[in-house]
Amino acid sequence: MSAFPELRKLIESYVSQEPPEIHEIRTGTLPELPGSYGQYFTAWDFANSIVRDYSMNLYQLTRMATDESLSVENVLTVFRTLDPIYSTFLGYNGFPTLAKYAEEVGQPADSRGELVDRLATFTEYANRLTAWSHHYFPWDLGEHYRYPTNGASVPPEYTPAPVSVEDSLQRIPVRLTWQPLGVEVEAELYGDLNQQLCMDVLKALPFTVLQDHAVVSGESMYAWAPLVSVAPTPVRERICDAPVGRLRFSQATGNKVIVQYGPTSETLSSPVLGKVIDRHTDRLAEVGKAVWESTFSTKEPIWLTVERI
Repeated sequence: MSAFPELRKLIESYVSQEPPEIHEIRTGTLPELPGSYGQYFTAWDFANSIVRDYSMNLYQLTRMATDESLSVENVLTVFRTLDPIYSTFLGYNGFPTLAKYAEEVGQPADSRGELVDRLATFTEYANRLTAWSHHYFPWDLGEHYRYPTNGASVPPEYTPAPVSVEDSLQRIPVRLTWQPLGVEVEAELYGDLNQQLCMDVLKALPFTVLQDHAVVSGESMYAWAPLVSVAPTPVRERICDAPVGRLRFSQATGNKVIVQYGPTSETLSSPVLGKVIDRHTDRLAEVGKAVWESTFSTKEPIWLTVERI
């Protein structure tokens, strides 16, 4: 039996429904009224950034728990040391369920498998909270903080230098569909590059999740997938080097399926998952623009479905 069956039910429901915690934070209806001088935006801002940071640290702890060179007790010690600064604050700032389960994760574990199960489940829960928090955050405040347009700041030229995928002999066809846009593309997953990661993703298919847009790196879309993979990923690529249509899977930043549709500038490397087929890449700009508007301003949900063909 998996850890935290009641939490698992919440995770499943939050794939398609906004968590009540996120709704209360963004509408200023938290009973504790966090925020100074009668306003709640600063509490919302802190909650959004800290829950995302927390989810990424939880993922790294999950990876640590699978490392047999580390004892179960040592991993628990690291968790108990790092956790309170996150979970205690978030518990006060609108996430009491998260704080409750954080305490349970830190209890003694009878086996490594038990601890990994706890951490993976809790990480997936935090990922779901992060996905909805990211979507509803008022990113359009960025309209007040634009770079100068007088030529003093010039974006770097987009010169992708993708990793070679010629050695991939196992191309697995999948379909990506965005609703209500009514746009679909075919893609190939490279089943023999990051083999275990690809298998983890395939096992989770089909799934439909909220599609959102990157807010820092450029023309890239991501969606928090309903899985937590700790697979090794030997084939990685800098985001700024990826071609249009690249599919990647970012385990470390939320277990996100990512679709690149244009220039990006971020130098972080991310595991290669596959690519949209060449004859369909011209459909991605339309989707990307709509998803940007959804994330940045309108908040009208766009749903990504990924399925095998």
